[in-house]
Amino acid sequence: ELDAKVIEGLLKAGGYDVTARRVETSAQMNEELNTGLFDVILADYNLPEFSAPEALRLLQENGRDLPFIVISGGIGEDMAVKVMKSGAHDYLMKGNLARLVPAVEREVREARERAALRDAEASLQAAAEQMRIARDIQQRLFPEKAPSLGDFDIAGVSDPAEETGGDYFDYITMKDGSMALVVGDVTGHGIGPALLMAETRAYLRILALHLDDIGDILTQANRVLSEDIGRERFVTLIMVQLNVDERTLRYASAGHAACPWFDERGELKRELLRTGIPLGMKNDTGYETSEVFSIERGDLLALMTDGVEESLNPDLELFGAERVHSLLRENRERTSADLVEILHQEARKHITDLDQPDDYTTIIIKMTE
Repeated sequence: ELDAKVIEGLLKAGGYDVTARRVETSAQMNEELNTGLFDVILADYNLPEFSAPEALRLLQENGRDLPFIVISGGIGEDMAVKVMKSGAHDYLMKGNLARLVPAVEREVREARERAALRDAEASLQAAAEQMRIARDIQQRLFPEKAPSLGDFDIAGVSDPAEETGGDYFDYITMKDGSMALVVGDVTGHGIGPALLMAETRAYLRILALHLDDIGDILTQANRVLSEDIGRERFVTLIMVQLNVDERTLRYASAGHAACPWFDERGELKRELLRTGIPLGMKNDTGYETSEVFSIERGDLLALMTDGVEESLNPDLELFGAERVHSLLRENRERTSADLVEILHQEARKHITDLDQPDDYTTIIIKMTE
């Protein structure tokens, strides 16, 4: 008891406001540990009914990260080393307590730093788990497989730059039975754009149940999206309406990048250019549907966001539209699924060790009669 009062006095003299409890049995120590009130444990090596090794074991079983400092008058160096290896944080001699206050200060500070680190790690793990769940939910919004449409070979994939992305692709059955293929890109990537992507998807699917004209669908979608999107964001999107029986298509493009269309010889047949500004910029924008285009045997159409084309390597060289076109020409005999994989894989090779800068999203449509 006298030793405990001396130690308490030294800590107060060192500037601490001290609340102390002296325990002499395992039961007493467990009771005090469970209060959660204390910052450090100072343990005499030997007590009549207790010992420092036993106290250390109880602390470890309790699971709390408290500094444990052994104070003794006579144990040897070997015993001191042994107790330190068991998990004690420091060892002091009763005859020389000049290090008591600095030792307590150091160990309490380091314990608090460890606690802050654990809290930060727990927060990061929780955030990572939330992002994983968000990614799983978003991936379920994408089509599980491409539609089977006679002589058309269709494949689509979206590879986000982060856990969640702002790119979107979809296959939507229209009111008149035709098939709409959609590729969209919300500015940015991450949770915010992912939410806007999900909202855009919902509007397009609902409108496709009631409207036949894709220009009208984009016009109506733009009106509602304009109310929800701030000035810093917008959505580029292309919607292609495919008539399988007649082998024709029409499209409407809200500010989306030009999409190349190749013939069976690999020559660029045309590009599907913008027919209006991006969605969400002006609520009164109207979108026109293009003329009807015939699809011929061997035709290949690539609907893409700008992620692949705008990928930069360490030398700041763009992947570029010409490289996209070359890959499509050189591999045009491959399946649509192969072509999508080749484009995304080559873009990732281009950036080498850099992180993927943007979402990669592509739909390939081939006429394979």
